[in-house]
Amino acid sequence: MKKLVISLSAVAAAVVLVLGVYQFRKGTEEDFVTPQETANTKVISAGAVEAFTSQTIPEEEYLPVKSRKVDGEMDKKAKSDANTWEKPEILVNPYENSPLTAYLFFTTDRACGVRVTVKGKISSADITGTLKKKTKKHRVPVVGLYPGKKNKVQISCLDENGKAYQTQTVTIETEPLPSELQDAVQVKKQGRPSAYGLTILSGQSTKYPFAYDENGDIRWYVKMTTGSYGVFPLSNKRLIFQTDASLTPTEEKPHTTQMYEMDYMGRVYQIYYVKNGIHHEVIEKTPGGNLLVLTSSIDGHTEDMVIELDRETGEIVKSLDMREIFDGTYENKVDWVHLNTASYKEEDNTVLLSPRNVHAGIKLDWTTNEIKWILANPEMFKGTEQEDKVLKPVGDFIWHFQQHSVYEIPYDLDGEPDTIHVMLYDNHWQTKRKVDFFDGRENSYVSVYAINEKEMTVRQEKHFESVRSIITSNCAYDKKSNRMFSFGGYLHPLIENRKGMVYEYDYGTGEVLNQYSAKEYFYRGYEMVIDWKDLAAPMEQEGNYVKGTLQAPVEAELEEKPEETLGDDVVSFVKKESVLYMKTNDHAIDQVAFHGQNHQYLMDYTNAGKGLKKNRKVTYSIAIPVSGLAEDEYKIAVRYQGKWYDTGKDITCHAS
Repeated sequence: MKKLVISLSAVAAAVVLVLGVYQFRKGTEEDFVTPQETANTKVISAGAVEAFTSQTIPEEEYLPVKSRKVDGEMDKKAKSDANTWEKPEILVNPYENSPLTAYLFFTTDRACGVRVTVKGKISSADITGTLKKKTKKHRVPVVGLYPGKKNKVQISCLDENGKAYQTQTVTIETEPLPSELQDAVQVKKQGRPSAYGLTILSGQSTKYPFAYDENGDIRWYVKMTTGSYGVFPLSNKRLIFQTDASLTPTEEKPHTTQMYEMDYMGRVYQIYYVKNGIHHEVIEKTPGGNLLVLTSSIDGHTEDMVIELDRETGEIVKSLDMREIFDGTYENKVDWVHLNTASYKEEDNTVLLSPRNVHAGIKLDWTTNEIKWILANPEMFKGTEQEDKVLKPVGDFIWHFQQHSVYEIPYDLDGEPDTIHVMLYDNHWQTKRKVDFFDGRENSYVSVYAINEKEMTVRQEKHFESVRSIITSNCAYDKKSNRMFSFGGYLHPLIENRKGMVYEYDYGTGEVLNQYSAKEYFYRGYEMVIDWKDLAAPMEQEGNYVKGTLQAPVEAELEEKPEETLGDDVVSFVKKESVLYMKTNDHAIDQVAFHGQNHQYLMDYTNAGKGLKKNRKVTYSIAIPVSGLAEDEYKIAVRYQGKWYDTGKDITCHAS
């Protein structure tokens, strides 16, 4: 077969997303390509549903569409006169992905508020929610049911003073836990009631995100698999759910390009795409504001970028490659920096990052990218261009190594106006970048630092010791109870064949108040906080529910069409509105061609290199936006293992 020769032209103006355009040069099959950004175009939305059709590719609905359809039925039930206070309708797992939730539908003679309580095994394990709005038609969310049990759920009508004037108990039966969550949490020590009523664990080998109560009983889970990094809480009491529905190849492991905004009932509100993938962090800059997301350059390196996403459109409004702020001293690895947390401080417009593989936390100006300070053993940056940015240690220190979860504690803990406090999960491990000043300690820690930014000094105020967790893991401070949480998500060695450990400490004394072990590895732990009003309300039915950026096909001249055909066992396709999902093995296909009668387009993934051999059998879908293709009928070809093949699939793109 003759070599396929390619030349580029302008990307069609109607392309749905912020695209990555690539320049190609003639040469061998090992040639690389250089990514370049184009001007922004329309954000993908429900308006692009008819961007293309196909007689050969099956179609699936986006989850927000499914959620809204089901929610419409819930709204009808809420408005019905058929359900009475004496005999409320009970619907368990209404969205079919959150099995320990339910809705209660009933009508009352007079308008009232409602209090709902799932009775716990002990009173402190009760889960209670209140709906203050007075109405006669009630749609009451229930969260926190026990699995495989006939749960007693108490509901009360509340008068204008919030006092119950009538109460009853209903029974709600649930299915048993899936096998993956059996014995997921064990209580190792139980002292005082936990500061967290429910605690979420997710990510890594924890297949389904779940929440447990102070007795270690699972009271909530989502029966949908996440990506490696699980779920991230939002200020509106919903979650960012990092899905594994679509990924992108990188120089190392593939990264998810897709995340959902979801609530605890399992309703999916919207989808965000990120073209170069998402990894360790998704966090709001400010409550309800833009998102900070960790991603990859896929330019010889991975896990080395932080971007800011517009919350309304999903467009990338700022991106920062770590090569822009560090000199080249440590750029000797593909995963040379390994960012694992990011957070924003509005008061001084700064971002706090955790580049794990240089054993440091860094604070920088988000406008200028200037490094404000570096929290690290001074030996790490001796002789580098960043040496003068390293904070000067005061007093005794146990330095951190390969840390995770570096966040500022937004409270004054010492009464000193010139200090801020930073908490850090110190994995205390150094396999990814060995240094000769490693102290050999065999535990992990949560460290709290007091930093004087004017004097550029740091002192270590607290040091909470735990068993060793070599990767992932995080910490959290609860001000109301004055407690520190340590979420060790990756034990090494295992303890009684358990893979994770959670500690709850008294912040003042360091005493371990409560301790739980996890059956599986997990990425992070969080407090589960429920907005009952939000869960009771119908979903918003208007507006775009798909947002973000994806690498998109670019117009090209394709001189020859392939003759041989690949079967669906090698590559298969699914249509979701204006996005084509191509499923195949990691790095098996490095180019996709769309042969039209009058136009040709190319997708190119060669910039991701060859990947890792251990991932060759990993199968996943890659999302390809096609609404930017000119009106035409196209046959789809792929370059598989260095040779072009027809897929037997075709699409018809329509005028926008």
